[in-house]
Amino acid sequence: MTYKIFVSYSTYDLEHANSLKQHLEDTQIEVFIAEHSISPSQKLAPTISKAILDCDLFVVLWSDNAKDSDWVQQEIGKATAHSKNILPLVLKQDSNLPGFLQDLKYLNLKNKDSLSEARDIIIKSYNDKLSKFNKEQEVNTLAIFGLGAFALWAFSG
Repeated sequence: MTYKIFVSYSTYDLEHANSLKQHLEDTQIEVFIAEHSISPSQKLAPTISKAILDCDLFVVLWSDNAKDSDWVQQEIGKATAHSKNILPLVLKQDSNLPGFLQDLKYLNLKNKDSLSEARDIIIKSYNDKLSKFNKEQEVNTLAIFGLGAFALWAFSG
């Protein structure tokens, strides 16, 4: 099972996005960072929109740069409109989240240990989804066996 995260960031904060991706390299988590995930000649808006729709977790690297970025604002709007699970990572202590994200608990990325904490939160989210997926698979398997047993019983008599 693939777990996808979309990282929304200002291009001025690309270094932080790259650091987050690097912290997740040894996992089965697919990280979408537009700078690396979109090839030359691909259309930006539809590719980004699809990546947001397909993601399991929307991570926003919030900073004054992000606040001034039209792309980040639009990406947050799309994630919010599609009820995506959003993890705000604040790059500067005094960068207030916008109104529609203020009710979310955020993680302050004030040092390198904070990236490890962000990694742990993302991995927990992945493990929660994996656990839910496995339980659904078990229920489906039991249902199929139950239907098979019923069919054998019904047609054997």
